[in-house]
Amino acid sequence: MFLNKKGPLLASLVTALAVMPAHADQNWRGSMEAGMLLASGNAPERTITARADATRNWADWRQNLNLESRYTERDDQRTAERYRASTQLDYKFNPHDFVFVRGSYDDDSFSGFQFQASATAGYGRRVWQLSDGTYFDASIGAGYRFSRFDMADPDGRTREEDPIGRLAANFRYELSPTATFRQDLETEVSLDDAESISKSVTSLQANLVGSLAMRLSYTLERVSDVPVNRRNTDTITAVTLLYSF
Repeated sequence: MFLNKKGPLLASLVTALAVMPAHADQNWRGSMEAGMLLASGNAPERTITARADATRNWADWRQNLNLESRYTERDDQRTAERYRASTQLDYKFNPHDFVFVRGSYDDDSFSGFQFQASATAGYGRRVWQLSDGTYFDASIGAGYRFSRFDMADPDGRTREEDPIGRLAANFRYELSPTATFRQDLETEVSLDDAESISKSVTSLQANLVGSLAMRLSYTLERVSDVPVNRRNTDTITAVTLLYSF
């Protein structure tokens, strides 16, 4: 059902990524990961997670693509289903400074929203980078967010549109040739009423053999203003198998 109703929206976003200058390097660098939890007995449960994160650089440009999904069933009833896609295109003035344009789409069936989408643009800086791949990026920008509710709110609205400000930081530290620590932070704040959507992902990755690795991650997401009967904060702890390319 998802593919019939909402798949075209994600497909359009992914297709847009391919429309690049003719001289662009087509070699992506990144990772794909997946995890599964199966429980039986008194509380049978199945959770499947998948994620792809890829980046390519050419000339003065850098492009990132991120796709995520999570699906959970308990006692043969769907209890969680979420699909997320985002892309960011950077133009680098020099090795440290860049401007960016970014788009994201989030479909969480149990959030009280049919979907949320945003587009932002702004300035970023690679504050420091080491030869082993360690780096710290920070960025600031502004844009627009569109949200559609599952049900009308107390004021009778079925959607919300806001100008937003965006802040983000990405830290990667190479603990050793086979282990990497990452901390990714982002927040989007409405410039009308200060409602915010924030996300923190903390992860530790350890190589197993060749291109295979194990990744332990903790994700915290907070929405300051949510529809009725929804919680403001979600947390996810995951252990996944990761393939780098």
